Order: sequence, then structure tokens, then C-alpha cells
Amino acid sequence: MIELQRKLLGDRVRNAAFEKALKKVIVPGKTTIVDLGSGTGFLSFLASRMGAKHCTLIEYGDILDVSQKDAVRNGITNCTFIKRHSTDVRKLEPVEVLVSETLGNYALEENIIESVEDAKRFLKPKGIIIPGSIRQFVCPVTGDRLAKEIDCWDTGHDLDLSEARTIAMNNMYVKTIRPEELLNGKDAIREWDSVDFKNKNASIRTGTERWTAEKPMTIHGFGLWWEAELVAGITLSTSPLEKPTHWEQIYLPLLEPIELRNGQSCELHLHSDSRFEVKINLTWEARMLDAAGKTIATQKMDMQKGYLI
Repeated sequence: MIELQRKLLGDRVRNAAFEKALKKVIVPGKTTIVDLGSGTGFLSFLASRMGAKHCTLIEYGDILDVSQKDAVRNGITNCTFIKRHSTDVRKLEPVEVLVSETLGNYALEENIIESVEDAKRFLKPKGIIIPGSIRQFVCPVTGDRLAKEIDCWDTGHDLDLSEARTIAMNNMYVKTIRPEELLNGKDAIREWDSVDFKNKNASIRTGTERWTAEKPMTIHGFGLWWEAELVAGITLSTSPLEKPTHWEQIYLPLLEPIELRNGQSCELHLHSDSRFEVKINLTWEARMLDAAGKTIATQKMDMQKGYLI
């Protein structure tokens, strides 16, 4: 836990974005805040220093004990600390702002949708949620560096390790994807999912995208990343094309590379389940299509196959 918090606090891009967002919504002496998954309390402490009337920090981990001590060290007295999961909190005075920095390398892996949907009951009418929205992006990876790193099961020792390989290839990986490893072209990066917290959102998300080859190419996997609009005009992105953060991208491997000739296509279907009872499960199905749209080959990966208990 403390290592994660160290990474968060060392992320100047993240910290600056949330600071700007809080400054836009806090009215000194009036604004009350609920900080969901508060960690060290950093965001609430910033809000307090900006003049927030009161901050309620909700965190079920032991890091909450640390944040209470640091509040005392910093002379911060307008905070309430609740050591529970937010879904177990029943009575709370309605607030103007709900902030939840529960974003993972894969945007939804920390159950942000389920948590925020439940915590909306803490908000006053027309209350503000930070982040306000999340957009998820996908792009084929044509560089083979990550594929070679992950698919290392042919050891050259005359051993068949296909069972272990199957598990490995059915997992998503946190990796730094280099811009030059992505499929080039202005339309190669696609938005496959969008979550607007002003609306009610389901924790099962799906999306389908298709790329058609204008010249021969090889797809080795797919890169995922996200962009969160914290408040209007202030965004935070984990794109490999933007300033790096402590978050990296997600790499989805393929069982076999997809070799496309001119006019052929690759279609990717994504299915994400981030319900509390699931935690996170992602499946991705890649189909190779001929120029007429007929399926030539299909490969499907499922994180449930990748779990090794």
C-alpha cells in the first residue's frame, strides 16, 4: 500500500491535474467534500488548504491511520476519517463534491464505476463528481518488442510449455508502450468506451473496433489507455503520446500475430466486467477478415483463463 501511495504522490502530472480541478470547484468556507478511497489524504488536505469547509475521508485500508496522523502534523482539523468501504457507510451529510482517485492502469480495475454509482447518494442535488468522465482508447500494436517479452515459452530445451503459455497469453499486462510501436495513422487510435458519471453507468462495458490494412502489416497485440476529464477543461491521460504518469498502458497479447494484406481487416471485440463481485475481468476477441468481410480466423482471450490459483 505505501509503495502505491509513494508512486501516486511522486506523480507530478496527476497531482497538478487534481489540484487544478479542486481549485475550480471549491468555494472557500462553503464546499464540503467526500474523498472516496482517500489513501494518504493528499487530495483532502489540498482541498482543506484551499478553504473547503469540511472533508470526509473514506478509506478501508490501514493507510487511513497514517493520514489521520499526518492531518494532525499539518494542523488540518476540518476532516472526518471513516475506516470502512464506502458501500458500508450509511449516514453522511450530503456534500457538494465527490472526488475519487480510484483509477488503475486499466481504468476500471479498482471498481470506480461501482464505487461512484453507490456514493452518488452522498451528493447534494447538482453535486460535482471528480472525475466527471472517463474515455477508454485502443490501438493495434505493430511493434513486436512486448510480444517477444511475453511469449517466451519456447525455451529451446525441447520442452512443451503450452499450458503455461496459454495462461500467460490470457492476461493483460501493465507495460510502457512506445508511440512508434502503435499502428500509425490518424484514425488508428479508437475510443471504444466512454463513462459519464452524470449518468447511471453499468459495470459491464463492451466495444468493437475494426482496422483495415492499406498496406501489409502485422498486429502483435493491442494497447489500451484512458483519459479522464476531472472537471470541464481539465484532463488526465495515460496515453503513450502524452506526458508520462505513474500509470502505464495496458498491453493485450494475441495467441498468434495477425498478418494482414491490403484490404484485409482486423476486428477487436472488448468485454469488461468490473463489478465488485468480479473485481475485474477482461476478454478480447480478435477476428481476421478478408476484403469482403468474411472471417478468416478468430482468437479469443479471457483473463479468467489467465488466473493461476
